[in-house]
Amino acid sequence: MRIAVSSSSFRRPLASGRLTQLEWVERCASALNVDGVLADIADFPRTDVEYVAQLRKVAIDLGLVAFGVDAPGLLAPGMPAAERDAALAVAREFGASIVRTALPPPGEVPPASFVEAVAVAKAASKAAKAANVTLVVPPQAGTLGPDLGEVRHLLKDVDSAWLRACPPASADPAAFGPKERFPAFSFAAGDDPSGVSEAARRGWILLAVPAGEAPWEEVGAVAATLRAGVR
Repeated sequence: MRIAVSSSSFRRPLASGRLTQLEWVERCASALNVDGVLADIADFPRTDVEYVAQLRKVAIDLGLVAFGVDAPGLLAPGMPAAERDAALAVAREFGASIVRTALPPPGEVPPASFVEAVAVAKAASKAAKAANVTLVVPPQAGTLGPDLGEVRHLLKDVDSAWLRACPPASADPAAFGPKERFPAFSFAAGDDPSGVSEAARRGWILLAVPAGEAPWEEVGAVAATLRAGVR
């Protein structure tokens, strides 16, 4: 099992300036028992090639995998193509394997929103392929994918290897197809570590907790509990 921690859990100190993104990576290596980082696109103070390459180098030098980028709005219907491509370019320069995003809300007419979301996701998948990163979508309340089944339903219509589901780490493997593979699984504070599936234990787990006043303690405790629970 390999754990990547999201910078979204550290939004308060990052937003206030009490913590820089580079310091966040350094402390992830020194203070947390994790294997990689998931940098939220909102937390980049700069997105030029030189800075993103520096962030990647710092992570690698400290023994961390620059595993992914969080970009929650990437599949939003109103997302300009240029903004989408800019986020994917950051992921590419960061050396990310994945970009975690979310499906849009169902809107006033869910069937119409579904059709629109499929079209947007197809375009995003093509852009992700060009950037050589895989988009992953976890289930999320208030979206067109509130559970894993709904996420997979929409992704089936998109039909792209560059857009994959990101199941909860505790999802029942019996629900997976015989040839279905997932780039990563999600785990959050409150999830039961003893319920982590064998499939998740063999892969990457994306760890995030609600942004709070003591993120290092909270993330560290969840990571420790997760590792203890799956031994």
